[in-house]
Amino acid sequence: MKKNNINIIAIVTALTLLLLSEAAFSDTAIHVGAFSYHIITGHKNDYNSNHKLVAVEHNKIFVGRFSNSYHRTTTVAAYGFERQWGDWRGVVYIGAVRGYRSCFGDGGHEAVICPVLVPTLHYTKYRVQPGILLLGEAVAFSLRMTL
Repeated sequence: MKKNNINIIAIVTALTLLLLSEAAFSDTAIHVGAFSYHIITGHKNDYNSNHKLVAVEHNKIFVGRFSNSYHRTTTVAAYGFERQWGDWRGVVYIGAVRGYRSCFGDGGHEAVICPVLVPTLHYTKYRVQPGILLLGEAVAFSLRMTL
């Protein structure tokens, strides 16, 4: 079985288990999208700008997959430290990613596990919440949907 299929099966299984738990709805959200621009080197390189993010957030734990800037499938697991300001929710996720060939750049031959720090800001007035996130130098637009 291909690694991509295993990642998809793991995400679907996690979603199913979360949806079967009634208590899960109050603290669960799905993140999708992540259309980006690389603010420092985007004008010089042909980076991926559609990251196809699919992730689940539950009780500040964030798990998902996306297509990284080098067009490689990447998995992420992180814990979020959040703050709410009226209708705005800021979170800094700290964790790990696997899918890059190097923690800085694209050198190397195999995917490695790297630390990750992702600040986000979402407008939370509605159930579907537009937001931005910063991953390295990529500023991305994504949607967060509360369940």
